[in-house]
Amino acid sequence: METGAQDTTRESRDPGRRRRRTRWILVSIGAAAAAGIAAAAVWMHVSAPTLQGAVVTPPAPVSDFTLLDQDRRPIRLSQFRGRAVALTFLYTHCPDVCPLIATRMHEAYLQLGNAAGRAAFIAVSVDPAGDTPGAVREFLAIHHLERELHYLSGSFAELRPVWANYYVGTDARGAAPRAAGGPAGAPVDHTAIVYVIDPRGRLRVFLPGNFESRDLALDLKILASDAAR
Repeated sequence: METGAQDTTRESRDPGRRRRRTRWILVSIGAAAAAGIAAAAVWMHVSAPTLQGAVVTPPAPVSDFTLLDQDRRPIRLSQFRGRAVALTFLYTHCPDVCPLIATRMHEAYLQLGNAAGRAAFIAVSVDPAGDTPGAVREFLAIHHLERELHYLSGSFAELRPVWANYYVGTDARGAAPRAAGGPAGAPVDHTAIVYVIDPRGRLRVFLPGNFESRDLALDLKILASDAAR
């Protein structure tokens, strides 16, 4: 107790000593705060990125299906196990959201970089009458998706259960395919959505039709990297 009183007396007689002590206290507090900020910054830097779309909890197994792609090859959804899959529903003469989805998918593909080989892009037709092989090939060429997108179609009877299993509403009707080069049909109202399926065949994320390409690319990267580990 006496020593403390003596220190207080000395400080009262020596203002410079009191200022030096206060300075060291402030320096110590500042150093501690800086260390805390640095630790937080490091944690933020190394923490795993998060999925950008609406996350499905718990992940839900998806319904399998087989349809023909633009080259008339049978494509089965489950053949892409081991890869992250972006699945959407389009029609070729769509005037608005379908071209947007196609453009954003192409941008997302480019943003994947080295991860592109661990991802797949699939579109299912919502207009079997209008989505003739020629119309599909033209649509893919316009949107630079000839190589990376499997555009799947079939008869109305083949497509209807796929739409139902993925909660896709459409006012398409069972009509005969239109002749090549014929006039486009009436617009088809349909659900605009992109599902992201993980390499284990589970639905993990869905995005609206006006999604940002960077969000889709990041979600595909995250899910594809989970399979790589």
